[in-house]
Amino acid sequence: MVVFFLIPLLVFAVYSVLSRSLAGYDVELPFALEGYKDAATSNVNRTLAKNSAWVGFGTATATVALALPIAYWLRRSAGRWRLPVLFLITATLFASYLVRIYAWRSVLGRNGLINKSLMQLGLIDEPLGFLLYNLFAVTVALTHIFLPYAVLVLFAAMGPLGSGIIEAAQDLGAKAPVLWRRVVLPLAAAPAASVFLFVFILSSADYVTPQFLGGTSGSTLGVQIQTNFITLGNWPLAAATSFLMLAAFLACYVLTTMVLRLAGLRDIRFVN
Repeated sequence: MVVFFLIPLLVFAVYSVLSRSLAGYDVELPFALEGYKDAATSNVNRTLAKNSAWVGFGTATATVALALPIAYWLRRSAGRWRLPVLFLITATLFASYLVRIYAWRSVLGRNGLINKSLMQLGLIDEPLGFLLYNLFAVTVALTHIFLPYAVLVLFAAMGPLGSGIIEAAQDLGAKAPVLWRRVVLPLAAAPAASVFLFVFILSSADYVTPQFLGGTSGSTLGVQIQTNFITLGNWPLAAATSFLMLAAFLACYVLTTMVLRLAGLRDIRFVN
């Protein structure tokens, strides 16, 4: 933690308060807050921050919404299909990150699988251009990338969920909607919130997927940070923007923790 997290964080903190040198990649004294000022007042950064928030929220919401029923089915109803399905979910993690991005690029493209299938069925006359190079494409790809992690985490979290709780609720007349709303979701709230934050932070800060699938309208703040570091060589601005993102993530964490605590779900544990 010290070598791979704390020290790089301290280096970032130093760079974020330095003035940029006119020589290019170098930075010079004195200490200043120019990077934070430029990052906070930039209209481009504000637009990209909104894009990042939309991508993060959309990806996290879709991932949790899909992972919860899958994990519940695997834990409660999969039977002999549990191990094969878990193996397939785990096997997807061995596929390269870039391979999965390129796969979605070919699926959503004008000559991709979706457009060709719709045209062969006679549902459209020309390829749909809105499927690629926007926030929608980025959200779909990131949901596919993070879904296996979410399923595995929620599957493990539901392990101690005893059948006695479900059977007791059913004996009391709880149908499926009531069972989910009053029993399963309250018990799964804490791990689901952890998965939501995990996916939200990683997806909203991602810069590889928006570069390949986002285009100009689907760019995010992570792309801007990468551009400031690598292309423009403005390390103080990039570091300051990174710290502002980190502050936003910490605020989201605190807010989520407060909501769980007020709802009485923060310290809940699965019981047999």
